[in-house]
Amino acid sequence: MSKETTTVKILGTNYKIACPPEEAEEVQRAAVFLDSKLNEIKKASGLDEKKAAIITALNISNEYLKNLSNVSEDESVNEGLENLTLEVKKQVESLSFKA
Repeated sequence: MSKETTTVKILGTNYKIACPPEEAEEVQRAAVFLDSKLNEIKKASGLDEKKAAIITALNISNEYLKNLSNVSEDESVNEGLENLTLEVKKQVESLSFKA
């Protein structure tokens, strides 16, 4: 897997990031998202860049963990639905054999 560099701008500073060429667009989108969140926190709180970065990282981590929990719950619900579907199929088959 070859790596190239893509340049992103976060809080006015350019950073060269090594990534596979097919991921460059995602890295750019992530940088734009991060820059937006950092600026949002800085403007709302008046914090310096370092503290704003820590608060932003904490907020993004919290959101990620919430989403991860939701995915886990969704998977559990899907598994339950699959089990119910199998049970309904078994019941339908057993009724078909009796008729």
